[in-house]
Amino acid sequence: MSESPENSNLHPFISKVDTTIRRYSMLEKGEIVVIGVSGGPDSVALLHALIALSDLWSLRLVVAHLNHGLRGEEADRDADFVGQLAAQLHISCEIEKRDVIRYRSDHGLSLEEAARVVRYDFLDSVAAKYSADKIALGHQANDNAESILIHLMRGSGPKGLSGIPPVREGRIIRPLIEVTREEICDFLKEKNLRYTTDTSNADLKYLRNRVRHDLIPHMKDHFNSKIVQNLNRLSCILREEESFWEDEIDSILRRLTVAQKENSLTISVPKLLRLHDAVIRRVVREAVKLTKGDLRRFGLRDIDSVIRLVRSHRSSTRIQLPGGLYASRDRDRLAFSVGLPQDRLLFDYRIDSPGTVRVREIDTVIELSYVDISEITNLKNPGPKTGLFDADSVRFPIRLRNWIPGDRFQPLGMKGTQKVKAFFTNNKVPLVQRYRCPIFLCGEKIIWVGGYRIDDSVKITQRTKRVLKGVIYG
Repeated sequence: MSESPENSNLHPFISKVDTTIRRYSMLEKGEIVVIGVSGGPDSVALLHALIALSDLWSLRLVVAHLNHGLRGEEADRDADFVGQLAAQLHISCEIEKRDVIRYRSDHGLSLEEAARVVRYDFLDSVAAKYSADKIALGHQANDNAESILIHLMRGSGPKGLSGIPPVREGRIIRPLIEVTREEICDFLKEKNLRYTTDTSNADLKYLRNRVRHDLIPHMKDHFNSKIVQNLNRLSCILREEESFWEDEIDSILRRLTVAQKENSLTISVPKLLRLHDAVIRRVVREAVKLTKGDLRRFGLRDIDSVIRLVRSHRSSTRIQLPGGLYASRDRDRLAFSVGLPQDRLLFDYRIDSPGTVRVREIDTVIELSYVDISEITNLKNPGPKTGLFDADSVRFPIRLRNWIPGDRFQPLGMKGTQKVKAFFTNNKVPLVQRYRCPIFLCGEKIIWVGGYRIDDSVKITQRTKRVLKGVIYG
């Protein structure tokens, strides 16, 4: 990617960060960004980089610091440092202390998993308080290289080896992902910028620290001096391939799906078995993620168990998987469910004209009617259960069905399309609600994710004279 004319006069480090931001479309001008600041070198460098770019991007910045309650006085010192730093820089700051140990005990998680869940919940709460568009984190190229090696040692597949994503869910961004730890330290030293040191990062009982302090230096000295850069290149290649496969698997899973409800997904066994083994593994993985909401504690061994179930000569059998998930084979159907499965057919209705339709499967009534635009009293915020469409942009019949994998639309106010699955994730729609959400289509195009957002192509404009009003009851 060539350098933007706008960043040609920036410090080389800041310019490199800006190039990464542009490469991955991390920011739009005028956005509010929450920055996770631990006080360590990476997050302090990230904070100063975004401050340096704030005028260029018209950003409003918010500092967020979480004390995990794991390191005693040292953690309290870090919190004080971040608070003072934000005050000196005249930036809004949110600092909070949470009990990760208790959360781990209450939820049966590892310490690392519990800390991650609590940390992201805190960042989400700060983002909600400030109506922030993005959350920026300080992961850098060395972190990514370490993650790749750890996944490699664990026998991970391409997804794990693709490393830390520069952008996740469209809102978690990592502007330092292409700069190394050495570049960060050089920048901080040159600018005489203070930061704190987490002494636990030197404790070699942790695998990541052994990779950081022992393995990678050994590989640099004895095998390849550019091992960090080369691992990041591998990460980039695999990430692009995974992006391709994600779209392909969504499309394939869509064709295989025969039944779906709040917490279960049923697919065709004969169609599944016609696929290549590599594709079957990916389909199983995506089906589990779709049903359970995540892939925590679900690995290759579990995928192989499901494939053995599918290929079993027994026509009806069931296995239990991690996280309360079940996979059940019933003749030509394979059902994934949270808890014991209770299948229900997909709902699919044709609406030929304005009027009222009862969707029995989700106990909901839909009302569609034409109204004059002068009768609409609240165009900007009609309420979550009401959709207002430019009548000339919508043609009957309208199809009404539930959400299925691969669905895409252009949420009102957004540039470009987005998967409905990603929209649900970004808006924290519970899994149980996703399957009850009515999807409205005009032809093959989604025009309304019922109860949440209409498509930008059917919005009301200054030229609109007549409005198609949709209301969801129930």
